[in-house]
Amino acid sequence: MNIFDRKINFDALLKFSHITPSTQQHLKKVYASFALCMFVAAAGAYVHMVTHFIQAGLLSALGSLILMIWLMATPHSHETEQKRLGLLAGFAFLTGVGLGPALEFCIAVNPSILPTAFMGTAMIFTCFTLSALYARRRSYLFLGG
Repeated sequence: MNIFDRKINFDALLKFSHITPSTQQHLKKVYASFALCMFVAAAGAYVHMVTHFIQAGLLSALGSLILMIWLMATPHSHETEQKRLGLLAGFAFLTGVGLGPALEFCIAVNPSILPTAFMGTAMIFTCFTLSALYARRRSYLFLGG
């Protein structure tokens, strides 16, 4: 039997019936907040690199630390979701501003470092995410197996 003659069911790749609906909703919220933080941090790094209006240093590090502590101290409820999302976005922005000098240095050394690092990180994150979603026995994932 030739392995290339088999029919592949692509609908099975998008089927997550083995994950409960509440877990699916939780995963959607987690990945949406992760994507928001990634874009806001990129915007913070862009603001630092282009305008130099907000200089990275002690102020951005202190601000991000304060926002993280405030986020941890805010209780989770339906009424505080928007406030907590705003605090998370502020933390991500100041973290991005803090990454500005490191990004400037990388660009000065070799501009191809940034897209290579981005693509490598995206591929690894995608592989781990897919392995976590498709694994039937998730106990091995915590051990790195």
